[in-house]
Amino acid sequence: MLNKNERFPHQQINLNDKEKALSVYGKEKFAPWEAKQHVEWIINNFKNHFSSLNYKEEPSVLISSGVDQSVRFIGSPISVLKPYLIKREIPVPGVFIHQDCIRTRNLDKLLDDDFEPMWGSYFPDLEAITPPERIDAGCNEAFDFFEKKLGITRDNILIRINSADKELLEICQKRFSKNNLEVDGRKTEYYRHKLGIKGYIGKNCNIALRNSDGNGFSDVANLIIIENSDSKICLEISIGTTTILKELYGLDHVQDGTPVEGLKSVDKKFRRKFEDAIITSAVLFREGLRPFGQHNRNRILKKYVQAISYFRAKCKVEIDDLKKIIAQFEEREFSGSDDEVTMLLVDFITAFEKELKFKKNLSQNQQKIKQALFL
Repeated sequence: MLNKNERFPHQQINLNDKEKALSVYGKEKFAPWEAKQHVEWIINNFKNHFSSLNYKEEPSVLISSGVDQSVRFIGSPISVLKPYLIKREIPVPGVFIHQDCIRTRNLDKLLDDDFEPMWGSYFPDLEAITPPERIDAGCNEAFDFFEKKLGITRDNILIRINSADKELLEICQKRFSKNNLEVDGRKTEYYRHKLGIKGYIGKNCNIALRNSDGNGFSDVANLIIIENSDSKICLEISIGTTTILKELYGLDHVQDGTPVEGLKSVDKKFRRKFEDAIITSAVLFREGLRPFGQHNRNRILKKYVQAISYFRAKCKVEIDDLKKIIAQFEEREFSGSDDEVTMLLVDFITAFEKELKFKKNLSQNQQKIKQALFL
């Protein structure tokens, strides 16, 4: 761990007046070192809510576990819950899970200087499933979570739904007024989910919260009826932790729910991608993954690790400062951890940069990183 003098001192970081402005929910932005407790507040409320309804809790797995062979990383909790769907043995009233996830949608554009990601690759996610005979009850239990557990009033909730999905529409119409419903506002594909299980499809409506500044709404959850050609399988309730926090607290970006301290002053053009590369690399290193070998998971990690070198060069972050930044993230997100992961990650970054000086056959991205480092 970092010693006291090496840490980025919290007491020296002040939020300016603009950042302290209240959201429409009466909340103000929290400091980076407070983010974890706010994420845990959402998670604990979710767990308490569904536990009180007698749902069974399913343990989480490593993101790189490979329990779902259709994906490289756990990108949604449904990957862990698929056996319940395939066997059609969902216990009554249902099952819930808190699962950390990674979606690599930013990876191919990380080194594109004009690309500004709306999302981070890593995020904590929440999910519950309930049998088909409880679709109505399950939807209302999800709505209760937002209204009763999180204290969000109905005027700040919008349900985006397809008129063709009559069961979901009728459930929502019973609960909400017309002002809370956006019917057929998007293309049909928006209301459809792929499950990675042959023959299974998902028909969904989205729960959106009013944006923190009062203008418009942003999606934070899905209610998905999963079915095949024969019958309905279950209702899936999928809830985004950091997407909720972003609106409630007026955060600038969803990654402020899992922030990387020490990067706030770097070029805005690179900050979110720099954060993304650090977070994803650190999380996967903690799971024992390393940026070498032939498996796709290792190759993906390698790209994130190499991208760190590009961003530290562009943002003029020295290797010693990078080590402190990564260690700070590690210490806050995984309390009680030592600096082994940080040291290993920084060692790989350092070795990669040394190799770039002499390696001849470089990929296009590696050439771009080399130019940034040694220009």
